[in-house]
Amino acid sequence: MSKFFKSFQLTTLGAGVVIALSAGIMTTMANADTADEIRVAQAAKISLKQAIDIASKQASGILTEAEFDDDDSDSQSGGGVYELEFSDGNTEYEIKVDAITGQVVDLDTDSVDSSNVNKYNVQQQAKIKIMDAIKTAEKQTSGRVLGIEFENDRDYADHATYYEVKVLKDNQIIELNIDADTGAVFANKFKK
Repeated sequence: MSKFFKSFQLTTLGAGVVIALSAGIMTTMANADTADEIRVAQAAKISLKQAIDIASKQASGILTEAEFDDDDSDSQSGGGVYELEFSDGNTEYEIKVDAITGQVVDLDTDSVDSSNVNKYNVQQQAKIKIMDAIKTAEKQTSGRVLGIEFENDRDYADHATYYEVKVLKDNQIIELNIDADTGAVFANKFKK
């Protein structure tokens, strides 16, 4: 075998080893990130529903997205924040609520861009409202919702519009989707 092919085999083998090790490291990092998120979320004193109530006093319109962020630098307590987005069709409000204290730690407003105006209009027409989707997810899993977002991306042929929901249950995070027209739960995933 020529030196070129031996060199090529070694280089290919080396690249394969690097890719395999990188994949293992990335998986370990993802598992560590999930474990950190679970730990911080379990310590939260404020639920997403409470954060929504707090933030809604600072915003107009409907809730379009809510997410728990376990390592946001705006957290005054070090216990994460809920990042909530509201829209009234003209203005978007992004409000952060500390998950330990319940204090509003950041409030930003911005004009709604054209793609979000369409998403807002479609969400307004959804039969299942975002708070109903939260209740459905909690009932389905017996867990606590950490995040929810309305989607109108047609990723699922049978579900033109849906909510992506992230739920904390015991020591795992469950991701599920809820059809915005029927309330049917589909596409569950578990992260440990």
